[in-house]
Amino acid sequence: MKENQQLILIIALATITRCIIAVSIGLGNDEVYYLTYAQHLQWNYFDHPPMVALLIRLTTFNLYFTNEFFVRLGSIIFGAVNTYLIYRICERIKNKKAGLIASLLYSGSLYSSIIAGVFILPDSPQLFFWLISIRFLIQIVSETAEPKKLNKHLILFGLFSGLCIMSKIHGIFLWAGFGLYILCYQRALLKNGYLYLAVLITLLIISPILIWNIENHFITYTFHSQRVTINRGINVSGFFREFFGGFFYNNPINYFLTICTLIAVWKNKIDISTAVKRLLLLISLPLILLLLSISFFRDTLPHWSGPAFVTLLILTSCYISDEIESTKNTNTIWKRSVNSSCILISVIAVAGILTINFYPGTIGKKDEISLGKKDFTLDMYDWNFFKTEFKKVRNKNIQSGITKTTFILNNKWFPGAHIDNYIAQPLGLDFIALGKLEDIHTYNWLNTYRKQLKIGDDAYFVTVSNSFSDPKELYKKSFKKINPPIIIRQFRNKKPARNMLVYLLQDYTDE
Repeated sequence: MKENQQLILIIALATITRCIIAVSIGLGNDEVYYLTYAQHLQWNYFDHPPMVALLIRLTTFNLYFTNEFFVRLGSIIFGAVNTYLIYRICERIKNKKAGLIASLLYSGSLYSSIIAGVFILPDSPQLFFWLISIRFLIQIVSETAEPKKLNKHLILFGLFSGLCIMSKIHGIFLWAGFGLYILCYQRALLKNGYLYLAVLITLLIISPILIWNIENHFITYTFHSQRVTINRGINVSGFFREFFGGFFYNNPINYFLTICTLIAVWKNKIDISTAVKRLLLLISLPLILLLLSISFFRDTLPHWSGPAFVTLLILTSCYISDEIESTKNTNTIWKRSVNSSCILISVIAVAGILTINFYPGTIGKKDEISLGKKDFTLDMYDWNFFKTEFKKVRNKNIQSGITKTTFILNNKWFPGAHIDNYIAQPLGLDFIALGKLEDIHTYNWLNTYRKQLKIGDDAYFVTVSNSFSDPKELYKKSFKKINPPIIIRQFRNKKPARNMLVYLLQDYTDE
């Protein structure tokens, strides 16, 4: 089978797998929260730039289809396109064999293939624009005799790196890595006016982030700086979570192959352009090392370094291609490792689907009050069940003349976004997140576009046992009466998994 046919097969199988995952599990807490972004488009949001919201608007046909498949469709499409992009990058700097290896390793990575390739996150568009930007950077550092092409590629890099930053602020590391490369190895570019035009293009594209933050007193950076500010003491557990999270998210086999590649780079055993090699290292390693350093003092999330590890997969694929080529044995350990990477991700995908949908009960806490707490699988398990049960509770109250209120409240973005998108909106009800800014995030802005509570109104407060909040503490001054909850128990495979608690709050006082 020719390389092009093999690539098509890899992309087709990976895409079919992603589609199966997408329709088999519910939206995670981050995904359903980003769906709220798309309900009212802004230039920027409390947590992230707007690209993920635009992507959701596009693939849901302006929110006409909001089931899991269409919400995630953008990620699935980008997953397929990115597999092709990394193939072409490796084909350009090495050969088609390296490209095929890259497509397999990309498909075998939990981060690139599922986290950014199935789940709808800012990483999904970010990784797409990241790889396009890298492709143009490689052409820039490789070109010396054709200034017209170099200038064109500088402009295109400015464009796509800006779009990458508009997906997720981590895209700034593209410019950071390129800047380091220029200062260390190609200072002649500092005399090229098109470099500064590229900078200007990037700044113009990302200017909405700045404008929005000026209008909102830089709330985005105030909040996120608190997440990464260095405090006293060493956070050993945070470091191990970042380190082993990267190990798992990028597939342990891929991680091992990447370490082998870095050793080979150190020994100068990778036969590609020195300029390209330096560029890829300067784009990837600073981000990884910075996050590992920060994790010693503050909690980080392993997927933040995902694009850097994807960049290293390019080097890894070129190295493995050489190693396979150097031996006549077609069944080398390198080839088996690449194939095993794809097998492992398939096993993880199947295990994840089965666990989320069929694990008996919960892998979290078992006590009644916090049933299901710390069970991340419940985020993606059957929220439609609660919609049906809540409707029964509300209809009973309407029939008995207790209340006809259309309001549902929660005090946090999670589980608020799930309650909003799986219960309130399908039933045509009005959801408001009523809490502190650091708890409700973008709902602080979204609330202003929704129906408001008036004095004397009733409302339902809906919460779940795995993320419980007590309305008696939150709203004791805001409502004259808070009734005991109606408890709706949810089972998974005939075992108790979590509870939903429905409180009726009566007579709003606006305090």
